[in-house]
Amino acid sequence: MKTSIFLAAFVALLAGGCASTQTVKEAKGQGATRIYHHGYSTVYRATLSAAKAKGLEITENDRKARSLILTQGVTWKGLGEKVAVFITPVTRARTKVEVVSKPVMAPLNFQPDWQQALLDQIDAELRAKK
Repeated sequence: MKTSIFLAAFVALLAGGCASTQTVKEAKGQGATRIYHHGYSTVYRATLSAAKAKGLEITENDRKARSLILTQGVTWKGLGEKVAVFITPVTRARTKVEVVSKPVMAPLNFQPDWQQALLDQIDAELRAKK
């Protein structure tokens, strides 16, 4: 009986900490942001390249909504990560990128800081294009 109660509590804890595609989308406005001095299309392409360079899989690419959903699967560091990237033109020559990252299973995850890592990689991709 005690084992069943413990198991049910453990599963509830894990389920409560799980990220889904919807939860990372709903976290818009809560992530790390950076403004790039490049137009939207250039930053959008650099973001796709950055995701690939970091080994993230693109699971949703909605250019109309100006967002990407990226995932990292199970590694020795954790059970995966969901990353949402929101790309917003500020002016013709400036674009804001926001990155929101949430672990798939919060209590069992030791992933890198995807927000900083992805923004830094976008910087590198944009510098390489010059």
